[in-house]
Amino acid sequence: MTFKSVLFAGLLLALGACSALPPPERPAPRINPSASATSLLLSELARVATLSAEQRRRELAELENGRRLDDARRFQLAALLEREDSADAYERGLKALATMDEDDPRTQALVELLKRSLKARIELRQQTARADELQDKLDQIKALEKSLQQRSSPGKAP
Repeated sequence: MTFKSVLFAGLLLALGACSALPPPERPAPRINPSASATSLLLSELARVATLSAEQRRRELAELENGRRLDDARRFQLAALLEREDSADAYERGLKALATMDEDDPRTQALVELLKRSLKARIELRQQTARADELQDKLDQIKALEKSLQQRSSPGKAP
């Protein structure tokens, strides 16, 4: 027998022994409590999106009647208020989110996104009101221009 064949046989025996051993036990994956909190907040957003207007009003009333709200309830309140159609509701949602103190970066990012969404809705509402105001002024100017044109037209007739 040559040295190569002996080496090859030894290698095969070692590999065979390794395959006969049971696989090493892996520890159970650690569930990051903050990751589960983030997933709970995400599922809460999805749940609120599927609620009817009446269900949202009912849950909103329950949350507003509660004395002390934990962070999850504050987030739920802000998510419900985001679905309302008033700047006051958006402001209240921002106030609820401002009192939350999240240590987890994922949860903090989710809270920041909801804050940005509420701020954007407030800004959109303000811009829409301003555009409506300007449109009303434009309509008034057009009506004034038309009335001036009508006054000057009969004066030209011989």
